[in-house]
Amino acid sequence: MYVSLTRTRSSPDEPIEIATIAGEEMLPWLRQIEGFEGLLMLSNETDGTTLVLTFWESRDVAERHRAARMQFRDRVTAAVNVEVEETVGYEITFADLGSRLNELSR
Repeated sequence: MYVSLTRTRSSPDEPIEIATIAGEEMLPWLRQIEGFEGLLMLSNETDGTTLVLTFWESRDVAERHRAARMQFRDRVTAAVNVEVEETVGYEITFADLGSRLNELSR
């Protein structure tokens, strides 16, 4: 499994709920992409940083849809007035998220 991580930054005075709204808007679009496995967003209210992790079946799948994903990312971040600082990819080499996290995602 492969993860694409995008780090964004907004003004610290922006409400953290903006990240939630962005995630809710992105999810239906992402679900339409073959090989998409999930979305996780982590926000730091203190400095305005949000980490957006999208999970993919494989690096090949993520790369095949990279151009469309980047265009969509840029539209969403512009709409909520946040700056993209970086987007990088990682192979998942170990994970044990436990049943509690699985419950939260439902």
